[in-house]
Amino acid sequence: MFRSESDGRMSRDRGQKDRFAVALILITLVGLAWRVGYVLWLRNRVVLGDGYTFHYGALDLVNGFGFYDPVSGAALAGHPPAWTVLLAAPSAIGLKSWLSQQLFTCFVGAGTIVMTGLAGRAMFGRCVGVIAAGLAAAYPFVWVYERELLSEPLTMLLVATTICLAYRFRAAPGLGLVVALGAIVGAMSMTRSELIAVSVLLVVPLILGASGLSWPRRVGWLAAAGVACVLVIAPWALYNSTRFQNQVPFSTGLGVAMYTGNCAPVYHGPMTGYANLGCAAFVPNISRDYSVADGQYRRQALKFMSKNKSRVPLVMAIRIGRTFGVYRPGQQTHIEASERVSPLWVFRVGFVAYWALTPFAVAGLVRMRRRGVAGYPLFAFVAVVFLAVLPTIGSVRYRAPAEIALILLAAVGFDWLSAAVRARRNDRDPVRVSAL
Repeated sequence: MFRSESDGRMSRDRGQKDRFAVALILITLVGLAWRVGYVLWLRNRVVLGDGYTFHYGALDLVNGFGFYDPVSGAALAGHPPAWTVLLAAPSAIGLKSWLSQQLFTCFVGAGTIVMTGLAGRAMFGRCVGVIAAGLAAAYPFVWVYERELLSEPLTMLLVATTICLAYRFRAAPGLGLVVALGAIVGAMSMTRSELIAVSVLLVVPLILGASGLSWPRRVGWLAAAGVACVLVIAPWALYNSTRFQNQVPFSTGLGVAMYTGNCAPVYHGPMTGYANLGCAAFVPNISRDYSVADGQYRRQALKFMSKNKSRVPLVMAIRIGRTFGVYRPGQQTHIEASERVSPLWVFRVGFVAYWALTPFAVAGLVRMRRRGVAGYPLFAFVAVVFLAVLPTIGSVRYRAPAEIALILLAAVGFDWLSAAVRARRNDRDPVRVSAL
């Protein structure tokens, strides 16, 4: 029997898909093994800061206290609820220790590897997908947050999923993808409230700019995405309306972040552009209702900024510099490590890896422009980081939503380099090696 040319193409395509799946699984298993090993190695090291809050918040949720302080009885919404709810999952089946939650978070990180690989494939093909997955498995500023029990692992998983859906929608628009995008954006805003801006920065131009669709359909699909997003956010917002004096659709954390980043100790001196948590302790007559206190802190921050107008542009620039590793990176490395009681070498390696990835990301951007591949699904997350950092605090942790975009762009750059190397080899060797 003779096989047709189309049968041959289908067979090759199936083989490439199989190789991609095998490569993605192997990379994910290696990444998961590293994450678990890192957590076990540091299992006796304490967790502080927001990780401490998330750990006990999950336990309180399982123990029936809800989002309330079990000591004072005050309603809590310092962070959106998604990460606390997810972290409560292992606690609900009896796995309540620090280590249990940390190992659970490693699997969330493994999911990020998978979705980053799938996002790379949707964006630029299978080779880019494999490279992106490998970078997500190895890059310290993806896995360092897992031992610390911070919400960044879930944030990056949702960011990678959003990017994957966005590029799939660009390739083949569909109502199901629109609804999924809206729901994921809602889930992201329930993890980090500033990510609601993705609805405007990404979802709106994505749907309204879709080719081959009538305007009524585009508007209808945009409405469907909005409804899906609202349905995810609504339960938390409605719940908060019964607990607080003011409306709290996301969290009550913005005011404190603004004021600790806009007070005298961080407008002058070596800590300029960072935060001073002690500042929040000296604001008089702060309400015990956190929704009211949030507004009080914001007003104090804006008042301080108004009195120091000449310093605001410089301080904001330094915040961006701290976040993106160009202002006093040595100091920032020590700050990040000491604040979260993590090994200093991890952050040093992370900064070196970040600087090493950046030129490849620039090359990837050039290649995307030459190939006509839209970059705004990636840049939306970079823009969100700017929006979050400018009025608050300069911190590498705040850069987390943009890390997946960096990895994907760098993967395109790596693939471009490897394609050039393969082309030179093929010039010398007539036997061509097929790509993934």
